[in-house]
Amino acid sequence: MPLLAAGLAVTGCTPSGFIARQLIRAPSSFPRAVAPEPRVYYTFPEEFLTEVPPQVATVGTPPVSLAYRVVPPAAYALQMVRTRHPSASGTRPFFRFTAEIPGAPTPFTDRPRGTVVLLHGYALDQDSMVPWALLLADAGWRCVLVDLRGHGASGGDRIHFGLQESRDLTALMDELVRRREAGWPAAVVGVSYGAAVALRWATEDSRVHPVVAITPYARLGDAVEGLRSEYADWVPAGLLGRAVASVPALLGAGPGDLDPVTWLHAGTTKALWVAAEDDVVAPPGAVQELQAASAPESRYLELHGVTHELAPFQVEELQGPLRDWLDAEEAGEALNRTGHQNQGPSTADGR
Repeated sequence: MPLLAAGLAVTGCTPSGFIARQLIRAPSSFPRAVAPEPRVYYTFPEEFLTEVPPQVATVGTPPVSLAYRVVPPAAYALQMVRTRHPSASGTRPFFRFTAEIPGAPTPFTDRPRGTVVLLHGYALDQDSMVPWALLLADAGWRCVLVDLRGHGASGGDRIHFGLQESRDLTALMDELVRRREAGWPAAVVGVSYGAAVALRWATEDSRVHPVVAITPYARLGDAVEGLRSEYADWVPAGLLGRAVASVPALLGAGPGDLDPVTWLHAGTTKALWVAAEDDVVAPPGAVQELQAASAPESRYLELHGVTHELAPFQVEELQGPLRDWLDAEEAGEALNRTGHQNQGPSTADGR
């Protein structure tokens, strides 16, 4: 689902101030009738929604209720079949995911390898990340699906493009630790808008690592312009540009403060960067710019012949690199713990 498409659909040729307010409006408040036709369809076993119960945690200042699910490690045997779905403008890709729900226990069910938080794209909700949760939980990770503020069943009447959402997630994880439903450190996998939120979170909380950023945008204005050209070319580019430029002030931020590339200035965030060759919202050049600003250990992967909407559904191509990335981080954490445990007392001169 492309970033901000639903917001653009209701703007029309109206003053830039009105458009700016629509851009920060909670996507969950938009009428479904204004949403553009989906470019991708998907489904997963309905049993998941009952076997993995929804929960709510109230966090933040001012407080917001965040809806989440915790997916325990188990053998879910996720499978994917790609077909076509008829629509008004022709057929669209349809990804049908099957799985064993509930999954059979594994050695990791009682002792998870760690926590992975999964963050959806704009105008979507946690359901869009269910296939990845099942895949990673099958590999031994406890997965946390969350509706970001203003999305799905979570509260909030506006979005903040990562500024407030990052604090929400830290507070949510602290609450999950208190409830014994998750633990630090927390890896994070985000898609599009969710990837931008993940990057902001990782730059603010050192307990968040590593990051998997699938088709993140480098600059909000560029992403919105890409959407305008793809979905709403009847909106004047200049009008939309002025609207985007005024969004930071509406959120109490400065120019450039909503651009992920400015958050990575320290070069310490380590990420697996995933770009899509045919992406007009977060083109490969934008993702490469983010990679250049990240830690040297970061890795870049490009999906060929894939659009922005299709990228997170390339499970067969992405699952190996993504699992390897998380496995390497887990091995590094274990090595660090072992090193600290084996480290004897030191003296002032280092002996």
